[in-house]
Amino acid sequence: MKNTGLILFVCAGLLLSGGAILGGSTAWNLFRMSYYFWTTDLGVELGASVLFLSGALLCLPACWLSTLVPYYHKSMRLLATLMVLVTAALVLLCTGMSSIMALSKATRDPAALNESMYRSLSEEGVDPAVKSAFTAMQIELKCCGVQYHTDWLLHRRNLPPACCGRLALGKESDRCVYPIYTNGCLRPAIRELRQYVNSLTVVACGIIVVMAITLFATSYTLVSGVVEHANKTLQPMRVAYLTNSLSFLHNGNARNLIPAISPPAQNLNQNIYPTLVPPTNPAFCPS
Repeated sequence: MKNTGLILFVCAGLLLSGGAILGGSTAWNLFRMSYYFWTTDLGVELGASVLFLSGALLCLPACWLSTLVPYYHKSMRLLATLMVLVTAALVLLCTGMSSIMALSKATRDPAALNESMYRSLSEEGVDPAVKSAFTAMQIELKCCGVQYHTDWLLHRRNLPPACCGRLALGKESDRCVYPIYTNGCLRPAIRELRQYVNSLTVVACGIIVVMAITLFATSYTLVSGVVEHANKTLQPMRVAYLTNSLSFLHNGNARNLIPAISPPAQNLNQNIYPTLVPPTNPAFCPS
């Protein structure tokens, strides 16, 4: 039991640190990246990252309960609650791992992302959401267009102000004649996605391993408590009693009497019901 408690303490620390890292990095990357990827076909895959946020949040109560189990290892309700939390977090993280494989596929085969970005580029003039997304992406990644900055000239007369590193203010001076960024945004976007997928996969796999160990240790503690409770034997009972209080009080030799105590029985029924055993002291027999 001491070894199990030590394992749970270590797992609690790892769950706390891993959950904080996973939740913080996922939230920051979604806030920073999803804004300009939301208009592409990868919006659904990025939305699946919410599963990692949910799993990271469940690490916090699981960490707290893991520190309580060594002190309350006989509490079945506590052990069952911890097992349910860890199982739910495992399901969320495993589902998120399967969903993020689509992002990993996009980094290996950029043709789909390239086509999606070109389609969004053609809608930039009529869709304000696409316009703001491309502006944020070009300023953040320091790029212009999809593969080259000249991609904009296929759909508009001049380059957007984001290619010169500034936001559009709705004035004539917003024209970008000499762009600062000439490289396309496809390669930086793929690099960002690859870094996001790799870091998220490594942290999530580590937390899944720690949660599996926590679940195993909790199950072992629960089963050990049930087996220990089932193996407890009934201890024999010995009860002192008076058969007739009135005759005992009127008896002049009461000082010399020895209280009648039922002797230890030889079978289980007599141990549980010792009053059924006749007293051995004849002085307590009713006159």
